[in-house]
Amino acid sequence: MNQIIFYLAFAFGTFASSCFLYSIVIFTQTLTVVKGYSGIVFFFLFLPFPLFFLYTGYLLDHYSKKWVVVGFQFFLFLAAFLLGGLTHIFETYPLLLLPLAFLNGIGMTTVLPGRMALLREVMESHRLVFHTIAGNLLLIFSFGMSPLVVGWIREFQSYSILFLFLAFLHVLSMFAFTLLKLNEKETMSNSSQTKLEKRIPNSEIPSLVENLRAVLGFLHMDPVSRQVMWIAIFSMLALGPIQVVLPQYVKLELGLGELARGSVLMFLGPGLFLGGIFTILYHHLERKGLVLLIVFGLSSFFFLGFVPFYEAKATSIFLFCFGVSGGVLSSLMPAILQKRAEDGLRGRILSLYTVCFQFTPAISGFFAAFLNDTVGSLWTFTGLGMGFLVISLFSFFRYKDLRQS
Repeated sequence: MNQIIFYLAFAFGTFASSCFLYSIVIFTQTLTVVKGYSGIVFFFLFLPFPLFFLYTGYLLDHYSKKWVVVGFQFFLFLAAFLLGGLTHIFETYPLLLLPLAFLNGIGMTTVLPGRMALLREVMESHRLVFHTIAGNLLLIFSFGMSPLVVGWIREFQSYSILFLFLAFLHVLSMFAFTLLKLNEKETMSNSSQTKLEKRIPNSEIPSLVENLRAVLGFLHMDPVSRQVMWIAIFSMLALGPIQVVLPQYVKLELGLGELARGSVLMFLGPGLFLGGIFTILYHHLERKGLVLLIVFGLSSFFFLGFVPFYEAKATSIFLFCFGVSGGVLSSLMPAILQKRAEDGLRGRILSLYTVCFQFTPAISGFFAAFLNDTVGSLWTFTGLGMGFLVISLFSFFRYKDLRQS
C-alpha cells in the first residue's frame, strides 16, 4: 500500500509539473512583449537550479525527505494557483511571469530530485534500480502526454481553469506524500556523514564551497558518474527547442489549433513510455554505458527530422522515435547514478543531475527562441541538430570509461 501511495503522489505531482511547464510556455506565446520572451520565461523556470541545488540537496541528505518534498511542492502549487486565479493580471503585466516562473523553479529544485531520493526510503533496496526506472517512466510519460491533455482542456476551457486544475493536482500529490511511511534507515542515513564531510560539524550547514567540494570529489573519483553527468547535459540540450520552439512551429507554420497541436506533440509521450519500458525489460543487461552512448547518437539523428518536411505526420513520427531514445536515456542515467552514489551524497548527486537535466534545456530553449525569431524554425532545428550529432559522436569515442561500463 505504501508503494501505491508513493506512485500516486509521484504521478499527480509530475503530471501537474509537466503540464505547467508546457502551459506557461504556450500562454506566454500569446503575449507580445519582446522577441523570444517565451524563451526568457522558460529560462527563469529553471534559473533556481544552479543557484540552490546544492543546498536543497543537503536538505534531502540531512532532513526528512518526505517533509522537504511536501514543503517545496507548496511552491509549485502556489505558482499554478496564482497564475490561475490572477490570469488577467499576468496578461496585463506579462513581466510578472518572470518572478512567478522563478518561484515555480524554487520548488522544482528540490521536488524533482526529492521524489527520486524518496525511492530508497520506500522501496526494497534490491529493487531500487527497477523502481528508479519506473519512477522516471512516470516522469517522462507525464512530460510527453502533457501537450495532449493541455490542448484538450484549452479547447474547451480558459487558461485560468487550466492552471487552477494543475494547482488542485499538486494538492492531491502533497496530501498523498504526507501519508507515506518511511523505512527506519532514513533516520540513520540523515544522521550519518560521508567520508568527504567528516570535518563538518553536524549542526553546521556546509557552505556552497563545501557542498560543491563533496560532490565534485565523488565525481572525480568515479569517472563513469562524471561522464553520465556530461551526457545528461549534452542530451538535454535538445529538449529546449522541443519545449519552446516546436509548439510554435506546429501552431503557426502548420496552422493547427490547440487540440490538433497537442495531438501532434503528444507522440513524444508514447515514445518516451516505450523507451522506458525497453529500459525496464533489459535493465539487467551489462554495458549500460555503451547503450547510453549509442542511443544518444540516435536521438540526435531523429532531432533533425522534426521540421524539414513541413508535415504534421512527419513531425509526429520523428517525435515518437526521439521519444523512444529519450525514454532510454532518461531512465538509464539516474539509474546508473542511483546505483553508484553513496548514501550521504545521493541527494546532492541527484540534485546535480537534476540541474543538468533541467537547466540545460532552459539555456538551449532561451537561445532557440531567439534564434527562431531571427532565422526561422528550419535553420534553427537544422543547425542545432547538426551540432547535437557532432557532440554525440565526440562523446562516443571520448568517454571510454562509460562506453566500457
